[in-house]
Amino acid sequence: ETDPVEQWDVINGVGLRNHYICATLASRMMVKRQQGLIVNISSFGGLKYLFNVAYGIGKAAVDRMAADCAVELKKQNVTFISLWPGPVKTEYIQENILNANKNDGSPASLQSAKMFAKGETIECAGRAIIHLANDKNVLKKTGRILQTCDLAREYGFTDIDGKVPLDTRSLGTALSRAGWSGLAEYVPDCIRFPLWMIHFMSYKF
Repeated sequence: ETDPVEQWDVINGVGLRNHYICATLASRMMVKRQQGLIVNISSFGGLKYLFNVAYGIGKAAVDRMAADCAVELKKQNVTFISLWPGPVKTEYIQENILNANKNDGSPASLQSAKMFAKGETIECAGRAIIHLANDKNVLKKTGRILQTCDLAREYGFTDIDGKVPLDTRSLGTALSRAGWSGLAEYVPDCIRFPLWMIHFMSYKF
């Protein structure tokens, strides 16, 4: 069992705190220039339970940070965005989930492996940020939560392996995660969950 204080400090005492400190220091330089872009890396865990309580709190706070900082910085032409990648094939994921020798073979583990096998590389979020930085109208996106799959569709980029990021808003993706892979094959890619529906998936109201 993980010590709750240690878990909190590792996730939020380090991760969340450093997001805030870095954003504060960077924004001061950007305000002087009257131009800039700050991107927090977050995840779906800020909206709905994922991994553990401390993780969800941290991601929700990162999303809220982007929204509130955007209010304070917009007049200075500084854009603040929260970016949600899809499943990412990090070193940890590749070693512990995609590695068949370490996968325990349980239905949950096999489902996770299947999902992450279609995931993004760690460089995909960077590609999304590059396109945001080159967007002359990026200030219109300030304060929002953006997903790499949506940005790939908007800007027309692919991951470094040439693949389009997994569309986490696709009905077909949702059916596959639920174990309905056969049915998912018949669902057109254009059928996607609207953002307002994703908003109401939270437990906040």
